[in-house]
Amino acid sequence: MRAALGAAAATQLGMPSLLRRAMAAADLPNQRKKLLFIFLRGGNDGINTIVPWADDAYNTENRPSLYVPRPDPSATASGRIPDNPDLERAIDLGNGFAGLHPGLVDASPIFNDGKLALIHRVGYPKQSRSHFDSQRYWENGVPQEKTAGSGILYRAVVNTGMNVGREFPAVSVQRDTPLLLRGRLPVTTNLSDYRSYDMAGVSSNGSDREKLLSAITAGNSIPYPEKRNRNLLFGTGRVLSDSIEALKGIGLDQNEFYDTDGTTHLFPVNAASNQKGFGNSSYGFFNNLKVAAQILARTDAVVAGTRLDGFDTHNAQGALTGGHPARMQWIGWTMHALRKFFSDASPGLWEDTVVVTLSEFGRTSKENGNQGTDHAEAGVMFVAGGKVNGGVYQCDNKTWTIGASGSMFQVNGRYLRRSVDYRSVLGEIIRDHLGASAEQLETIIPGYADPRESLQSGGITLDGTRIVGELGLI
Repeated sequence: MRAALGAAAATQLGMPSLLRRAMAAADLPNQRKKLLFIFLRGGNDGINTIVPWADDAYNTENRPSLYVPRPDPSATASGRIPDNPDLERAIDLGNGFAGLHPGLVDASPIFNDGKLALIHRVGYPKQSRSHFDSQRYWENGVPQEKTAGSGILYRAVVNTGMNVGREFPAVSVQRDTPLLLRGRLPVTTNLSDYRSYDMAGVSSNGSDREKLLSAITAGNSIPYPEKRNRNLLFGTGRVLSDSIEALKGIGLDQNEFYDTDGTTHLFPVNAASNQKGFGNSSYGFFNNLKVAAQILARTDAVVAGTRLDGFDTHNAQGALTGGHPARMQWIGWTMHALRKFFSDASPGLWEDTVVVTLSEFGRTSKENGNQGTDHAEAGVMFVAGGKVNGGVYQCDNKTWTIGASGSMFQVNGRYLRRSVDYRSVLGEIIRDHLGASAEQLETIIPGYADPRESLQSGGITLDGTRIVGELGLI
């Protein structure tokens, strides 16, 4: 593992030899493919997201305040979500076992079109239940390696050469650059607030703007000695100066994007655009989401994304109302809004885009004494896009062990055991969607170079847990 990680790090010094070979062979990845990520910070409760309602262990005894009632047995349809489902119950997903949280109802059409994959029991070996550590492992792609300083999506861009010749190889729209996109080369633009690009007259024609750009250029040319994070900070400055002009033409203040009715805004960023009736705490997220989607659609960016907070639900989590159900509504609408936006933005763009969610861990199978849930193990990922093979993965009566001693309680008597490694999900996306070669993928996700990890074909992993490997998502 360390040898593979070292090889990955070596590719970040100058132009990678792997990239030089790929360029010589004219084998760079597809230049149109896009990836939008959303990190659900805090540890999303996967069990109340994709509800295993047919498991006897999912009941009012284990989840007295959090139990989502079973679907109406008279409103089920094989392989699809029924029309007009009862939103006081889990929405039947058509396999006789799993249900969608009713807050996610807006994602139903994408699921029925076969373009939304709902993946349960996702995790990694020797799962950490620390927010800090687990988020780091999800983002650096190397579980248990705290010193791995580059992100998995950063390496996906750099180790394949997709950063070459681009103004916006990768963009994050949140308060700081996530580890997912950090590395030694200047490939990431981070927008904590896109309006900050007007600060100090940056977008004006005055002398203040020229002074700022000159200062950025001069600052990055001084031969300072190596210190921790200095390359990252200097690289960010270079990307900032290169991208200011391009951002001005995107129209990031625009929000005239509507659903098919012509009146419902796709991105409820304020009261005037909030026809969905979401709480005003959603506005910041939807504004960041809108900006990330606009940049993907209007620039040469390969990867863009943001974060959604509020999933550390130790107290008063809620079943059908409350903080967690509200975020389910936001995620459901997010999937619908992104499909509509990318479909309208450019012919074929939805087919060339994948949307993926990440979250550091799931929550305990049994609720705690504060009507919430605590840090646990396996959780849920969403993968959506025009070329995604949708459906329910690892939440059915063939892959899920039912009962009090089954899947929901197989780890330490209180945690859902994983059967999918998140790196297998991201590996498929990076290789089969973004176009990385098998050799490149081993430098992007070092676990692919170690057969004991079983990331591609599945098998018994390093901690003795059996996983299924890749799912055939793309």
